[in-house]
Amino acid sequence: MKTFSFVIPTYNRYDLLHQVLYDIYQKCSPVHEVIVVDDCSTEESYTSGLRWWKGNGMLPIRHVRMKENSMFLKASNAGLKRATGDIVCLLSNDVRLHGDVVRETILALEENAKRLIGGRLLDFDTGWNTFKGAPPFWYIEGWMLTTWNTSWKDWGYLDERFAPSDMEDVDISTTAMARGYRLFALPADMTQHLGGQSIGFNPAREAITIANKEKFRRKWIENEK
Repeated sequence: MKTFSFVIPTYNRYDLLHQVLYDIYQKCSPVHEVIVVDDCSTEESYTSGLRWWKGNGMLPIRHVRMKENSMFLKASNAGLKRATGDIVCLLSNDVRLHGDVVRETILALEENAKRLIGGRLLDFDTGWNTFKGAPPFWYIEGWMLTTWNTSWKDWGYLDERFAPSDMEDVDISTTAMARGYRLFALPADMTQHLGGQSIGFNPAREAITIANKEKFRRKWIENEK
């Protein structure tokens, strides 16, 4: 049996972390490890809640605390680089699991080993994945991204040029397809994204997304190295 790692980057919001950890405990098997990347959380409820999970023995939790608050992308990479499972799932904390995504992912990779798997495949014009003179860039939405540990390493993890966040999912999906991988979504009823609960949507984030879209255009359309 292939071993399976979850990587969950977090910042405060213990309510979200508790729910997703409980979903993993209740729904998923077997789980090799759950790496919780603490991006310098400040809330006491987060600290005490994570301490409870680490001590209760319900899940094999590894705790990584960042030296400084780096936000989603760098915290994700910190966890991905530490994962030891054969298969590694990058999972946002604002996701509910309604089925055994471990089992379904392993079955999907047994069917076709060259897959990047997630909860939702966007194979249409979303506004962010289109550029003048080019067809839409299909992608797996970034709240769940799963593939082989060796593939994550080979692809260089998430491109930190897109830090702190946004467009990294379009980029890693494009990288995967450029390496001959297919994008694959799990059944829609297995996962539920609660929608930006940890980061939120605001003008400052929109400005980051616009800037990162330009970085993506230069990388993949102008082939800027």
